[in-house]
Amino acid sequence: SQYRGGADFEREVRKHLESEGYWCARAAGSKGKADLIAIKPGEVLIVQCKRNGTCPPAEREEVRRIASLLPGVGIPIVATRPGITFRRLVGNGPREWVEWSTDTVGNGA
Repeated sequence: SQYRGGADFEREVRKHLESEGYWCARAAGSKGKADLIAIKPGEVLIVQCKRNGTCPPAEREEVRRIASLLPGVGIPIVATRPGITFRRLVGNGPREWVEWSTDTVGNGA
């Protein structure tokens, strides 16, 4: 089912982030809020997982709003395919994002 595929992708992203040293919490059935919260010293990722890369405007805005509650450390992220690709949201528009990676602490600022 579509729900199961999305939940499987969320678990895959969580496993990847944990392998990169993040502590993660998954909000199953979040329906527009963050799917994952990932924490590492100096970073709190607010993650929306979208296998097809399409994140609706209201969800982009909400992920950015939540991240803004954590000034200096909150990073709004959309995780998508192929593989696991991360996009840091820099605005609410569909093309307002930059590629992002888990390579270094503090790279989201």
